[in-house]
Amino acid sequence: MVKPVEVTVNETVFFITPMDAFEALAVFGDLQKDILPAVGDLIAAVAKEEGDKAGDEAAMARAIQKLSEKLDGKQLTRWADRLLTKDSITVEINGADLPLDAAAKAMAFREFTDVLELLFHVIKVNFAGPLARWLSRTGLGLNQLQAGLSDAIGRK
Repeated sequence: MVKPVEVTVNETVFFITPMDAFEALAVFGDLQKDILPAVGDLIAAVAKEEGDKAGDEAAMARAIQKLSEKLDGKQLTRWADRLLTKDSITVEINGADLPLDAAAKAMAFREFTDVLELLFHVIKVNFAGPLARWLSRTGLGLNQLQAGLSDAIGRK
């Protein structure tokens, strides 16, 4: 069993259970069409070593800005519904760990940016590590990835 990853969003603690490999593959196939072109800088930032909290927050801010420029409300809602589920996310509310169902969502999220930040963490948990390992196997560096993604974004 995969151990959930704990993240804090606006003082609320969430536990993200990583996807199994086949679910992640299907999600990544769709994700790379909708979201990844909008957050090219984010992929390079999250694939690097952990520890630079200011850098992570700056990368997230850039990603949110790009998301708002590239994606409409229907797309964002569809991704939130797909990635923020009671089967993959647990939230700590009043000392109890609750599955992220509709009632828990109403209590857990204070602002829409909280939803975007949790989406960022879900994508990071499920895709940053595997992408970094894949890049190292192919011999590509993060600078090459970032340059390639920036070029691709510029063409869109």
